[in-house]
Amino acid sequence: MGYVDRSLAQTEARRAAARVDHASRYGDAINRYLYAEAPVAEAPGLARPAIRTGPRVIVAVDATPSSYLAADHAAIEADLRGWDLRLVHVQGAIGPDYANRDHGARLLERMTARVHAVSSTVAVSSRLVVASVVGGVLAAAGRDDLVVVGHRHIAVETGLGLAAGERIATRHPGPAFAVRVPGWPPGPEFASRPVIAGVDEDTGSPLVAGFALAESRLRGCHAVLLTAGSKRVHVPDRVGEIDGVTVHHRSSAVDRATALLVASSRAAAIVVGRGRRRVGERGLGPIGRALIQHADCPVFLVG
Repeated sequence: MGYVDRSLAQTEARRAAARVDHASRYGDAINRYLYAEAPVAEAPGLARPAIRTGPRVIVAVDATPSSYLAADHAAIEADLRGWDLRLVHVQGAIGPDYANRDHGARLLERMTARVHAVSSTVAVSSRLVVASVVGGVLAAAGRDDLVVVGHRHIAVETGLGLAAGERIATRHPGPAFAVRVPGWPPGPEFASRPVIAGVDEDTGSPLVAGFALAESRLRGCHAVLLTAGSKRVHVPDRVGEIDGVTVHHRSSAVDRATALLVASSRAAAIVVGRGRRRVGERGLGPIGRALIQHADCPVFLVG
């Protein structure tokens, strides 16, 4: 999408958003980043939130548009949780390339300024790492941190492409968030879409459902617990409430990957387990892999 087309789309989204009654913390955060002006130089001595201990949101960044989008979504997740945000830029360890390192430092400064321009509550730190992409990002993340990776629509082994992002999401022991948002910027209904969780016996359902409910509570949206491909008799769909979150229990007779891919077109995010694998096997399970490659919304991987 070109600059003019993007500007027109954003203008129309603003107008449409003004006609929507539904409001949520997530919707407010999306709008702040979607319509943020270019960051300006900060006034000397301007107070910023102090860096704290505890879980953080870690996002791998480079100079691509998908990376900037991933950084925005990571900042939103940090804002919703009350966590700190850490921006990580990784450069290959091939000689003393000081020019590239200076470029990386400036990139981190620009991204930090963007977050500061939009949010006064998110504490931001940055780290420039000379290592492999996968190793560098994982080294910066703790077990309880949420790791965020962007998505490129090409399968490459370097930079922050699909293969690298998939490997990071697989090897990180905590939750991971792959930012897939085809057609961005979205329409005004995006923020009111539910968080959909794929729940089945062999994909860590309690952890997946619990994460989806917690994320829905933070965002102020409904949750959908979707069971698909089960050999059991499907029970009728129903709606209930769990800890203040409206929960839709739904089932589908089609295979799990297909059901979740179809559901992704009307979800704000999909939550799935990494899937069972043989001992020592690397990589995601087939459902997680299919969603990272083809979903129409961001994907959380847990378990």
